[in-house]
Amino acid sequence: MAESLTAAALGAALIHNPRSHRNRSIQLSIPPELPSAVPATTDELRAALAGFAERGTRLLIVSGGDGTLRDILGLLPETFGANWPRIALIAAGNSNSVAIDVGSTSPGSKALQRVLTAAKNDRWSREIRRPAITLRWPDGSREPVFGFFMGAAALTRATQYARENVETGGRWSVITTLIATFYRCIFGGSDWLDGSKMSIAFDDRPALEGRRFLFVATSLHTIMLHIWPFWNDAAGPLRYVEIDAHPRRLGRSLLPLLFGRPTKWMRSAGSGYRSGAATRMRLKLDSPLIVDGEAFAPDREGRVDVEAGPMVHFVSP
Repeated sequence: MAESLTAAALGAALIHNPRSHRNRSIQLSIPPELPSAVPATTDELRAALAGFAERGTRLLIVSGGDGTLRDILGLLPETFGANWPRIALIAAGNSNSVAIDVGSTSPGSKALQRVLTAAKNDRWSREIRRPAITLRWPDGSREPVFGFFMGAAALTRATQYARENVETGGRWSVITTLIATFYRCIFGGSDWLDGSKMSIAFDDRPALEGRRFLFVATSLHTIMLHIWPFWNDAAGPLRYVEIDAHPRRLGRSLLPLLFGRPTKWMRSAGSGYRSGAATRMRLKLDSPLIVDGEAFAPDREGRVDVEAGPMVHFVSP
């Protein structure tokens, strides 16, 4: 109890999502002295965050997955203004991509106590800052979305495939989806190879139009399973890779692509495989894009503007 009281005095609060994959089988014991909320709707989440902001919360403990974190970040500008709290993750989602990069604890009451003990002593084993990818809709049709991993074309199709066909959870769902996706593309004559029509402009460079088999971007420095499909040492907070539709030599390029070790041919102009870094991206596409596991449609004219946004301060015990 003393740990909880001290953590509350230091400005700690908890958002718990019992619907997250790894939380479903766990009963989290939340100390009554710790300000907390278990919101079931966006309005409830907004009200909880507004209340935490009024209390002067400086440490937000998030028990959930990538989607829970994304939803929270989307409401921080409205509730906390420019003074965002530090975030400690209790990784309870399906893939937990953000937690793998920035650090976290496993789900459960003991994990929460570890976070509270670290808050009491103000001692953290890891403190990492990452810029949140900010997506804006030029026509103002929706509020900005904040995330850390995004993409379109094959990523959108693979995400939909996983939800409809993959029954496993956690990392196994990611592995199963990757295997099924590559098998369909290489051996199944999949229409996925047709890609999606899109135009992308990086920073102040001219837009490149065409059909892409895959587009992925992230502000993280590590992705699960040691996958890192990016190369080139260009400066910029957002790393990206794009592959033209009907990619040549896809079978032979898969392993070099997944681990960021492209062959000389893949690096050559005209190969259809490109990777780099940027601060801003202007997208125009005819299909939804994925942000931390959730699909978002572009605006009425197919546009989404992307930029490296606010720096998020993560801590883990």
